[in-house]
Amino acid sequence: MTAPMHVQHKVLVIDVETTGLDPARHACIEIGAVLLDEALQPVQEFSSLIAPWRGAQIMEQAMKVNQISDEQLRSAPAIEEVMKQFHETFQLDEKPPLIAGWNVWFDASFIKDLYQRVHRPWPFGYRLLDVQSVVSFHMLFSGVSQEAAIDKFLNERQQHRALADASHTARLLQLATQRCLLDPPLSDSNLLSLSSGAK
Repeated sequence: MTAPMHVQHKVLVIDVETTGLDPARHACIEIGAVLLDEALQPVQEFSSLIAPWRGAQIMEQAMKVNQISDEQLRSAPAIEEVMKQFHETFQLDEKPPLIAGWNVWFDASFIKDLYQRVHRPWPFGYRLLDVQSVVSFHMLFSGVSQEAAIDKFLNERQQHRALADASHTARLLQLATQRCLLDPPLSDSNLLSLSSGAK
């Protein structure tokens, strides 16, 4: 029987859709997030399109992937409004959760840029949880894409939209954590032997 899951912090699984790869040149145009409680159960969601900032470069290939239209972006709310709602939804002035995501550094870099653009301090800590690394570990370090992981472990298709991808990533994290609970924990003697063997 699997032990109940319980982690030390709430986890905020994030995902973004962007007009390119560099937050200094490209805009975040959609943000999605799922808040997981200490049992890794979803308790809150957030999703919004974001109007790109003036001068942002737009890569045609990026827009082909996310399928967000120019018309949708013209009616999207401004960065200031979105970040205010995002911040208040998850009550980030209180105890911020741990950020997680698939290749989480990419998503976090764009969200951090959004905070800078509205002159708000970054509310999160320095630690990030990369679900891609967690899943790769369970697959004996074989490289796996988000699309392939969603297909293999969830039997679903990736939608390339922020909230849907964040939800899929949250479910992959739940599965990986359940797998950890099935494995015996490392004892002090195990850890000592690993430490001495590394010298």
